Amino acid sequence: MNLQKLKATVYEIAAVRTIKQLKTKYEVLKSLDMRRKASWKQALVIVQQHQQEFKHWLENPPDEYKELFAEIDQVAGDYDNELATFKQKQQAMTSIADDLETLAAEMQDEGDRLQDEVERARKIAQQADLN
Repeated sequence: MNLQKLKATVYEIAAVRTIKQLKTKYEVLKSLDMRRKASWKQALVIVQQHQQEFKHWLENPPDEYKELFAEIDQVAGDYDNELATFKQKQQAMTSIADDLETLAAEMQDEGDRLQDEVERARKIAQQADLN
């Protein structure tokens, strides 16, 4: 693996963008000279090892964290349900607003038509008075 690809792999696994971020996230890497390919290889091993340990920890967290994770899952589920309900209500309100706008436009058109009718009736009445 060439150096650029090695660096990109380490950055990707570590979810960082710079050497400074990498060394901050993984204290054990502070002593490495990141100008050398061997240091990057060592960093890759360390980062992969930490990732593996973290995955293992996530699969088997301590009991106190299991309870916390269960509570987080419950809250997230409740949030998702409330969000779905909100979206349904929002769609209903949008539909009602659209219906009201349509009705208002129809009423405006009806009002304009009636106003035109009144004007025509007034002109006819004036013509009748003149004759």
